[in-house]
Amino acid sequence: MYDNRIDIGKFYEGLDIMFQRKNKMEIMTYMESWLREAESMNDLRGIVAVCNELGGLCRAAGDNVRAKELYDRVLAGLTELGLDKTEHYATALINAGDVYVYTFEYDKALECFIAARTILIDCGMSGDYRMAALCNNISMVYRNTSKYDKAEEALDISFNIIKGLPDCRAELATTYVNLGELQVKQNKLEMARLSFEEACRIYEEDGGMNPHYSSAFAGLGNVYYLKGQRTSAIECYQKSLNLIERDFGRNDYYRMVEQNLLRAKGF
Repeated sequence: MYDNRIDIGKFYEGLDIMFQRKNKMEIMTYMESWLREAESMNDLRGIVAVCNELGGLCRAAGDNVRAKELYDRVLAGLTELGLDKTEHYATALINAGDVYVYTFEYDKALECFIAARTILIDCGMSGDYRMAALCNNISMVYRNTSKYDKAEEALDISFNIIKGLPDCRAELATTYVNLGELQVKQNKLEMARLSFEEACRIYEEDGGMNPHYSSAFAGLGNVYYLKGQRTSAIECYQKSLNLIERDFGRNDYYRMVEQNLLRAKGF
């Protein structure tokens, strides 16, 4: 069944070149063509690999319906391949859960995240950076469903893991962003400001190219707005918009921050 397969190495090689060009339509066309080729060969492993990458692109572009379909194919394919107890399956669950977060389907998102956590624990990865990232995601769901105590517990686990992994500074910054978001919900605005500023500092020191950098400025803008410091809020929102456009284009998140900017300007 798998004698006739796409060249996965060649696919990823070309994908790297496409991402360097930063033409999203070109990248989409490239991956769709590889998916059709894998399907024509009945290459399940190839289909899983391409769907996984294409799902990430659709998620970033705000096409959540297609992203869900693609991640469902990834999960089904991994199950058929007997890989449903592996870290690859856990990663696919996390990706699927992320899409459910974006569509506000928090029960489904949490279901995916909890299942992924169980697999990572069973794989002996309790102290891995992926567990820290997953706990960030779990905290986000609890935060958005007003379960602040559980959100704090998940963040504590993430901090405990990531602070022991000095090479994972980006994940540490992301954890500070999530902490800041939680502190805003709890009306701890000064603490939130410090959390977002720490995240900005880490992202900036690491080159400022992390795609989550925009979230830190957006969160900081929200803090300044709630504190009545509109000039600072406007500055942060504008920085966030510039970063979102650089990394993702003018997607749904861009439009949401843009609305916050207009609100801060009094429109």
